[in-house]
Amino acid sequence: MNMKNYYAVSYFNGVASCAKTGNRYCATYHAFPTKAERDEWRKEGGDFRTSPDYREPVLSSDPELRAELRQPAYPDPYKGEVEYH
Repeated sequence: MNMKNYYAVSYFNGVASCAKTGNRYCATYHAFPTKAERDEWRKEGGDFRTSPDYREPVLSSDPELRAELRQPAYPDPYKGEVEYH
């Protein structure tokens, strides 16, 4: 049984980061069962890094993704989240 996920991040208003922490701003993480599904989903996003809904892959070792995966069952509504597809 393959439990590996492939992750991506979408940026609400293009790539942005917090001036204080350097963490991604207005980012939502997504998990996919296959690399092909993740890559197909990415194609539907913005064309440029400054475009709304810009999407890019993220490694499972990414510190911000790891922090989101450790969030409790009822996360803070003002923070990011991981959506499983």
